[in-house]
Amino acid sequence: MADAFMPTPALRPTPAPARAAAASSSALSSLNMQDAMPRRSAFSQAAGVAAASWFAATTGAKAAATLGPAVGTTSKTESGLQYTVVTQGKGPKPRVGDLVAIRFTASYNGKEFDNTFKTQNSYYYRVGSESVIAGLDQAVRMMRVGDKWDLKIPSNLAFGDKGIKSSPGKPKIPGGAEIEYTVLLETFPGAEEEILDLNGLQE
Repeated sequence: MADAFMPTPALRPTPAPARAAAASSSALSSLNMQDAMPRRSAFSQAAGVAAASWFAATTGAKAAATLGPAVGTTSKTESGLQYTVVTQGKGPKPRVGDLVAIRFTASYNGKEFDNTFKTQNSYYYRVGSESVIAGLDQAVRMMRVGDKWDLKIPSNLAFGDKGIKSSPGKPKIPGGAEIEYTVLLETFPGAEEEILDLNGLQE
């Protein structure tokens, strides 16, 4: 019975050598943590720089993919339409049936016969409606809002073998003539929303 009620042994004081060892270990751990902090900070900074570089490269590639040909680029379609990029737009492309607003100059042999840059209002037409010559319509279908191109349109995409007669202020254009245009695609209904979406500003 006496054994069941043995008094709890008194807590022993920690020997001095053990206290010293514990203090030394604590100080060493603190030094190790302080030494690791700059390394962690440097690693975090390096990781941040790498992430920023990746994001810039990714978004840059995405933006480049949404743009048309670079300024100064000259290309020729299979149909014979030649175009040179004067200004690179960042907007969307129109679709057949869209009502677009354009401005243009038209000339033959260096003589201008039409210029909507000088008019108060833009020229409106529906893409694919044959309201303009085929070469101009082909160009507009490939353009983005904000694009400005110089065009060289062969006769088969312009006034054909018949040409057009002269009229007040406009020269006669003979059959088989190549026509030169400068065209700016200003906008079309819905283009503003699509521009915001391309730039990631839509909710």
